[in-house]
Amino acid sequence: MKRSAFFALAASAILCAAGTASAEDYPAKEITVIVNYGAGGATDLSTRTLAKAAEQHLGVPLKVVNRAGGAGTVGPTVLANSRNDGYTIGVTSFSPMAIQPNMREVPYKLEDFAFLAGTGRYRYGLAVRADSEFETFEDFVAKAKDGKVTISASGPPNNIALHQLAEATGGRFDWIPYPSGNDSAVALLAGEVDATAQNPTDIVKHVKSGEMRMLASLSPVRWFELPDVPTLQDLGYEIAIDSWSGLSAPAGTDPGKIEILQTAFSKAMSDPEVQAQFKNLGMDPDFMSGEDYRKFVVEGRETIGEQLKAIGMTAQ
Repeated sequence: MKRSAFFALAASAILCAAGTASAEDYPAKEITVIVNYGAGGATDLSTRTLAKAAEQHLGVPLKVVNRAGGAGTVGPTVLANSRNDGYTIGVTSFSPMAIQPNMREVPYKLEDFAFLAGTGRYRYGLAVRADSEFETFEDFVAKAKDGKVTISASGPPNNIALHQLAEATGGRFDWIPYPSGNDSAVALLAGEVDATAQNPTDIVKHVKSGEMRMLASLSPVRWFELPDVPTLQDLGYEIAIDSWSGLSAPAGTDPGKIEILQTAFSKAMSDPEVQAQFKNLGMDPDFMSGEDYRKFVVEGRETIGEQLKAIGMTAQ
């Protein structure tokens, strides 16, 4: 064998061995987890709890950093431009992946991510004040057909169900936007609107205090906190808002590393502390594989796009 060919083969063998060793040794250092919303919110707190549990299965620390802004799109932007060495992952929740790209220009595309998992369902519900004339959802629909009802919500996807209800019933459901879920709830309690379409953290405490009454779950599942409240589907309407939190790595991350991360987070989701924290934050602690979550986002982006177009909320 010629010397040049020998050295070429030797170099190739060394590189292959190094690559194998790298995959086998992963992870060998701290992993950064980018959260796309501010500290203290449901996405941040649930991710921190999940990351802490995943450390036990990965054997290295997971450092959570917040990259908030742009309605949740700054975090995925940072993630998409990070090194794909397996040491930077991040939250790619449904809104910045499927909703916001229909409403604004975002500097990333779905192909920029290797989806690891769907890690929990956000839930939405319709509530009125406890002293409201609306005892049931049917009462609410009847009023909407007779004139109009006003509903506070912080934005998509909460308000999308209202447009669907209008189409299904012929009623008038006017969305009154507020900057946050808490503001939406306060508006209802102050009598500024007839109802609110928000999350468990904005509704359940007021139901339990006797200030609100929940009429229906806008999600495809009933709320475990208020199991007697029906879903819209229970009431005969094929309407449901389904939104999830999820995790991804930058595209091109080694498949072996992706598998290790997926396994760790799958096991972490079964941790009793993780389950309890998710429920405490008003989220369903369900696990969805990376491929299933990718399909969910792809299909959701197209469906949500049509719904946003119908209510005039797509990018011009």
